[in-house]
Amino acid sequence: MKGLTKISSYLLIALLQYIPANGQITHRDQKKYNKAVSKYDLTKYDEAEKILQPLCKKYPNTNFLWDVLAQVQLKNYYKKTETEKHFNFSVTTSGKDGKSKTNDSLAGALVRMLNSNQPSRIYFKKSVDTWREATLRCSEAEIPSMLLRTFFLDPALDSAVGQNALKEFNQGEQAFQKQNYNEAIVHYQKAIDLDSTFYKARLYMGDAYYGKEDYVFASRYFRDAVRLRPALQEPRKYLVDALYHMHAFQEAETEAIDALLVYPDVGMFLKLDIVAKADNKHFDRHWIERGVFPNMMGDQPLNEKGDRDWMEYINGFSLIEKYCDKDGIIVQKNDLTKSHYAEVFSWEYMLKKTSSDKFLFARKMQQAGFLDCYIMFSQYHFDFNAQYQHFAKQNRERLKSYVELLMSL
Repeated sequence: MKGLTKISSYLLIALLQYIPANGQITHRDQKKYNKAVSKYDLTKYDEAEKILQPLCKKYPNTNFLWDVLAQVQLKNYYKKTETEKHFNFSVTTSGKDGKSKTNDSLAGALVRMLNSNQPSRIYFKKSVDTWREATLRCSEAEIPSMLLRTFFLDPALDSAVGQNALKEFNQGEQAFQKQNYNEAIVHYQKAIDLDSTFYKARLYMGDAYYGKEDYVFASRYFRDAVRLRPALQEPRKYLVDALYHMHAFQEAETEAIDALLVYPDVGMFLKLDIVAKADNKHFDRHWIERGVFPNMMGDQPLNEKGDRDWMEYINGFSLIEKYCDKDGIIVQKNDLTKSHYAEVFSWEYMLKKTSSDKFLFARKMQQAGFLDCYIMFSQYHFDFNAQYQHFAKQNRERLKSYVELLMSL
């Protein structure tokens, strides 16, 4: 999978051994969860998902349920894709010169339509919608957040690396899997020597040193990976982990905040909370559960209870939408707001029209002049990532000040 490193894969696997603390779910539902994990172990992913879906609906704020469901869906998607490899449609026609032409004109359009309707693609879309919902319902839905990012935002990696460097890298991987970290380091280093731009070789070199508990050297290679791919979260996460083990808590905190300014990843929010506590500080982003998907009108599957507060959000978006580009960035002059973002105006409108206690912190930030930071950062969602990226680029220092404010409250 594009962008999903082996360290993240370990996190996915570890979740299946997770045992919920008493009181999180009922004993009966605990048995259902255990049954779902058993189905997963037997690669009966459809059955596992059928058990987990209603549990997530029943306990929408319970992160481990969403995380395990996302892992099941990921495995199921790969299984369906592998099955369909032998059933892809193709059409070859002959031109006037007698030479074959593949997927030409109408025939090609038919082929593309048939392939686009493959069950795996339909299943993937449904899974993505589940991950999107998870990150609206639960502040700690780490795996859904990671999968949305890696599938849709992270770039392809090391596509131009030469065969000799790849050979050394693969040998390093084989050694790493056997926990032969010193041997792995030798091969990763050879891969780097052959191609200095080999991102994964540097990242996994850091991972090998991390496995040896040599966190100083691990941090050096993680920094190199960050330098090569500054937009990616994985090397930043592992750098924070290494610094934490070195007891360099202030530095880890700084790196975590820098990573969040690049992309407000759920996993990094969790890491910032951990390193802040280690340094006798406190971090709370004051996240609240949403009732609707961002930047949408009409049928809103999440607004099942007719939440009037979030209906006002929808009403606000209906007013501002015509002034926005496809990403929700306001590009036309209007008398509705000074903001450049549909997400911010929709919240402004909702806060104006409602008086719910659940928005107390949002109103506090509005009075402090940080409402836009609260919405874009604390309430970040993948669906308005383009708005966040535009906002963060122009408001980096304000965002830093906002995070400092959060850590001082």
